[in-house]
Amino acid sequence: MDGNPTHPATQWHLEAQKTKQPGKNELRLAAMAGHMQIDKIAARRAALIDLLADGRPHPREEIWETIAAQLDADCWGKVPQEALARDLAALRQGGIRIAYSRRPEVAGYYLQHPPVERPSSSQYESISWELIEAIEALTVAEKNRRAFAAADFALRQKKMLLAEEQPDWSDTVVERAARGLVFGQTGVLE
Repeated sequence: MDGNPTHPATQWHLEAQKTKQPGKNELRLAAMAGHMQIDKIAARRAALIDLLADGRPHPREEIWETIAAQLDADCWGKVPQEALARDLAALRQGGIRIAYSRRPEVAGYYLQHPPVERPSSSQYESISWELIEAIEALTVAEKNRRAFAAADFALRQKKMLLAEEQPDWSDTVVERAARGLVFGQTGVLE
């Protein structure tokens, strides 16, 4: 492959080599990587897909500069606007959903589907992917034990809160009310 590590052909070739036994998709990636070495339009379109795959809008100027830095300065030809329009039309015809945002703070082209890879986590992310992966690794028995322990903890906490908020309720009424709130039973305070 080309010695340029930012060239899309190099990147796609590396993706194709990640598995020990190549399947159909890996063979397709390798074939496309070879084609991109000799066809600058294919390389430019692959670089465009890779750029837009990050999930955020990119203005035309940013697209031109980023891809020219990966390939070469004249990859867009004499009229970059027309080359980009042809590339976008070809990719859309191939089924890639590319849209354009006109909002001033986020103007630019973007893919209309979520990024293929999981987004990087931030301190404000509400989903902990590490926790989800850890839970998926548990056995069914361990998952059940933890679920029942969590339910028991929630029930004990709710009983304590209700007993404090409603000191005149009997233990039976507190128990029924807590179970109704935690487990969703209806008609518990009859």
